Amino acid sequence: MGRRCAMAEGTTARRRRTRAPEPSEKEMFRLTRRVLLAGMGAAALAYDEAKAFVDRLVERGELAEEQARKLLREARERRTGHAGKIRSHLRSRLSDAFQAVGVPTRADLEALEERLDRLAERLEALLQQKQAE
Repeated sequence: MGRRCAMAEGTTARRRRTRAPEPSEKEMFRLTRRVLLAGMGAAALAYDEAKAFVDRLVERGELAEEQARKLLREARERRTGHAGKIRSHLRSRLSDAFQAVGVPTRADLEALEERLDRLAERLEALLQQKQAE
């Protein structure tokens, strides 16, 4: 029985050691960029395919040219609206991911910069006080 527990503990310890490392900031950026580019490529391809389909309908006389322009304009507007929603959702998800791996936010960096400025001012004041003595 004691042997079984020791074996189980050893397995648990091994599992902890073989855990995948946290992705670096650079890796997260690369992955995010690839996802964005893939999404943009898919959207552009879908629009091109829809335009080609509508053009074929116009050529066959199954769709009037004005209707085709309206249809493509509406599709473009929907795509633009969807892109904004996707962008907003992606920003939120990226923010969560960066926070999870410990990447500081712009606000964190600005607060740190302000703190460093205050510390530099205090240090300068202390040095001047020391020289005056």
